[in-house]
Amino acid sequence: MNLVEVHFVEADRTVFVQPGTTLLDAAEMADVDVMMGCSRGMCGTDAHRVEAVEGALEDPDEDERGTVERMGLDAACRLLCCARVRSGKVTVVGDALTD
Repeated sequence: MNLVEVHFVEADRTVFVQPGTTLLDAAEMADVDVMMGCSRGMCGTDAHRVEAVEGALEDPDEDERGTVERMGLDAACRLLCCARVRSGKVTVVGDALTD
């Protein structure tokens, strides 16, 4: 099984994780502080802009999609507690609420 590279731009840290790992878990492994609330995809506190090639992340589930839409964020934003990596490289660019 190939590891997935996750790079956090603001912290300039990179970690390699197993497919299926959430970006929030990857942030914890990379010792990157992330503001979070419910960790279930409902509050949107951990919304970040993410860059990845198609297929590098699992599709958003209903809760994540609904929260991102309710917040008026674009499709490049994902909730770190919900977004799961699949393959390749994922770059977490920055906080969608402050950047």
